Amino acid sequence: MNSAPRILLFGEAPPPYGGIQAHCTRLLAWLRTQGATVRLANTHSRGVAPSSVADPDIVPSRNGVLPALAQIRAFQPNLVHLHVYRWRITALLGWLRQHPRALGTPPLRTVITIHGEAHFTTIPVLVRPLVHAALRQADVLIADNPSLLAHLHGEIGADPTRTRLIGAFLPPSSAELDRALLPADILAFAAAHQPLIVGNGAIATFKGEDKYGVDLLMAAISLLKDAHPRIGGIFCITAVHDRSRMQRLEAELARNGLSDRFLFVQDLPSLAPLFALADATVRSTNTDGDALSVHESAMLGTPVVASDVVSRPSYADLFQNRNAPDLARVMSAVLARGKLDDATAAQVGHDGAALWQVYQSLLADAARAVAPADDPA
Repeated sequence: MNSAPRILLFGEAPPPYGGIQAHCTRLLAWLRTQGATVRLANTHSRGVAPSSVADPDIVPSRNGVLPALAQIRAFQPNLVHLHVYRWRITALLGWLRQHPRALGTPPLRTVITIHGEAHFTTIPVLVRPLVHAALRQADVLIADNPSLLAHLHGEIGADPTRTRLIGAFLPPSSAELDRALLPADILAFAAAHQPLIVGNGAIATFKGEDKYGVDLLMAAISLLKDAHPRIGGIFCITAVHDRSRMQRLEAELARNGLSDRFLFVQDLPSLAPLFALADATVRSTNTDGDALSVHESAMLGTPVVASDVVSRPSYADLFQNRNAPDLARVMSAVLARGKLDDATAAQVGHDGAALWQVYQSLLADAARAVAPADDPA
């Protein structure tokens, strides 16, 4: 293509701050450095949510077919990349793939990234065949871990030649790393507790259990408090989906005498400076995609302990999922080793180039497809 490609991302931007939100905003910024014209349609789950990121290329967009179609008509992209589970938008992209001239523009290229099991487990039963068919229509389906890729090939029946395994990590900007982003109460808590353990995620359930393993992290800290009298934990809440569980967790902290050792925080503009402060980061989820916190912490030299529910990078130490004593055992070993060395931290990759390669390949194919009509010679 001679002109700059126009890429429309359907995703989310903070608030709240979470892995997908960080990925989408970082991808937007990085694609601009590659010469693309990019827009991020912020399809926040509660409707139109103002972004805390002052960026004119982040625009609010309600979740639904008509709002998504309006975004496509207004921006006139060459390529659309969907990053969040929105079955209506997925269905729309499948329909546009089958009716390439419906908008009166050159055919769109479509990319869908599967960041987690929600794409498979929360689809309403009545529309599941429609959504599965729409997923199979995408030019490229990206899974960010091998388990999700296997699911695409198995349950969805996606063509392996149109699927890719690409992680979701793009490094934080220098502004995101600024320790001044951390409020005084968090800095005071960090100074008073050593070792400091950090986790993050939503207050939510998955298959009847704590989705992000906050209860496991609390239990492990309780098990380690005799060996580490000043140990403390901070859990960064990205969203509260289950308020009754939040109340039960707070009551459990008080019951077990952990209230002064465990801090819940919310609405941080970036978690990176907190990961840098931590002695260890814990990813105790019982389901996952490609966790940004795992890569980001390791990049900053902070060791990572993660559940074994999905494939993890080599620089993460794994514990048996939903096993608090095993989590405490692995945490103890990691804390004894200390911070990661520079060579290990340098192993953390940057997945932007792989995404850009996918885009370029699709856009080159699109250009070749229209070339005979544009240039009969």
